[in-house]
Amino acid sequence: MPVQDFIGTYQGQMDVAYAGMPAESQIVRDVASKLITTAAVPFGLAVGAGATDGSARLGGTGYLGITVADKTRDADEYAVGEMAGVMRKGTIWVVADGAVTDTSVVTYTEATGAVGAKAVAAGIVAIPGAKFETTAANGALVRVYLG
Repeated sequence: MPVQDFIGTYQGQMDVAYAGMPAESQIVRDVASKLITTAAVPFGLAVGAGATDGSARLGGTGYLGITVADKTRDADEYAVGEMAGVMRKGTIWVVADGAVTDTSVVTYTEATGAVGAKAVAAGIVAIPGAKFETTAANGALVRVYLG
């Protein structure tokens, strides 16, 4: 039941997770800092390499990793020119792009960075060593292991 006071209404219970949130406090985790170029990148999306060394963007070259949430940001995204945390190894929460199961092949759409279980085709790339740890419907949170 939501809590209400003179300021507003609040959830009675916190959400389990949010997009881009690391799913475990594991010791073995690989997060790199990358400069965001060309357009803002929301948390929990896959990025590729930008045109310059050490940069990342949606629709970039190849697969670098998934953006990690940073709650010190005003919006739930990294703006152009900001340094983004990009998880390359570990477990992270993302919003499922289509229904996924724990046996689905993990893919991402290069143009949008959305992570799902779509068939590999032009613009849809499999993430090597990744697997879904949970089952989720389209638009729901799902845990992804990046290995």
